[in-house]
Amino acid sequence: MRVRPINRCAGVIAYVLAIGGTGLLTLKLSSVLATQAIALTQPYFLDNCPCLPSLIEQRRMAAEFAVPPMVDGAKERVAALEAPSISVDVLAAQMDLAETQEWDGPLPARVLQPFTSE
Repeated sequence: MRVRPINRCAGVIAYVLAIGGTGLLTLKLSSVLATQAIALTQPYFLDNCPCLPSLIEQRRMAAEFAVPPMVDGAKERVAALEAPSISVDVLAAQMDLAETQEWDGPLPARVLQPFTSE
């Protein structure tokens, strides 16, 4: 038994119906989405919100919440939470010695080696 091929006219009609249905579905979904977006943004419309204060009021409110300036000559002091284990002079001397010596051994794991392109 031989199966007949679909008539071209029927194929064109099915194609047009599919394209039209897709267009109608898109139109319906976009209108639903627009309705939900409008409902969600309704509280933020200008006619429902109190107006912004004037520039003078905004400056007055900003001045109320501003941090007062420090008195001239006043400095903030930063203190260490614990005393260093070695004195500053010894640490500076160790750093000076380390800078003058060349290190031929492998670098410690926490020291990053510079990138070199070969």
